[in-house]
Amino acid sequence: MASWIIRWNFDKEKYSPGEVALISFWFENTGDTPLYLSEVKLEFDFEEYNLDNIRGMALPRKSTFLGSARIRFPKNVVGRRFFKWKYRMHEYINNSWVDLGIFETNKQYFISIYPTPFYKVFISRGLTIEDRSIGDPIAEMIREWGFETVTIGIEVKVPEEQVPLRVREEIRSADALIAIATPRFMDSLTGVWRTLEWLHNEVGIAFGIDKPLLILKDKRVVLGGLPSYLEKLELVPVIEFDPFNLDELKSKLSAIMPSFRESIEAKRMVEFQEMLMKIAIGGLAVISFAAVISGIAGVIAGLFKK
Repeated sequence: MASWIIRWNFDKEKYSPGEVALISFWFENTGDTPLYLSEVKLEFDFEEYNLDNIRGMALPRKSTFLGSARIRFPKNVVGRRFFKWKYRMHEYINNSWVDLGIFETNKQYFISIYPTPFYKVFISRGLTIEDRSIGDPIAEMIREWGFETVTIGIEVKVPEEQVPLRVREEIRSADALIAIATPRFMDSLTGVWRTLEWLHNEVGIAFGIDKPLLILKDKRVVLGGLPSYLEKLELVPVIEFDPFNLDELKSKLSAIMPSFRESIEAKRMVEFQEMLMKIAIGGLAVISFAAVISGIAGVIAGLFKK
């Protein structure tokens, strides 16, 4: 009977999209015959990695270091991503190597992939049950891309008379604004669905102070007011989504979010340079510039009965 233990360790607890991860492996033979490990594969829900250099023999009751492998995560993949291991095992019996076949883990492991730095984004969206049934999962998708989300009435609660002032304050302090245009009422003249009135106002505030903008539009909605002009003139990206197929929206966000984050960073750099110019012009002194199982490390115990 062959038996073994495979141990692995990621070099970090979490990664950024596009980053390279280093994974180290140890192979322990807990049986009485020599074993040879080969064809190690790391299977994520988004990609499979063949770790060709991870292979080697372990004598009975001995442990060996198999080495390390590097993998690069895609730039458009974020969140808690699940994976499993596959590998081939050989046993030395009667002076020859016998292929025991392919083995795979029966547990789900995960690794965290999140962009840095974190940005604060104001999300303009509805607060009704119907709106939140769509807006809540979308907000979670946005948070996976390295954003702290703020919506008046959800993350920030204030008395009704303070809402207008607090909205302006939160939009001004945010790095960007994302509007989720869900249906609110049907236009009696045109027969089309319109979105929330305050969404137009909040988009207007952000546009007026040159904040990066992104509009996510329910496919049943026809935009009006300022958002429709921004869409027509292609001044703001507008992504249409099916409220009954949000997985499709998740894929669309994966395509646009890297660029959206870059626009925020570019805006920050412009503001930073403008601040330096003001300091230089003003002659000021100096400013100082600072079961699901986690998969970062794990153990695979294997057994083959003849």
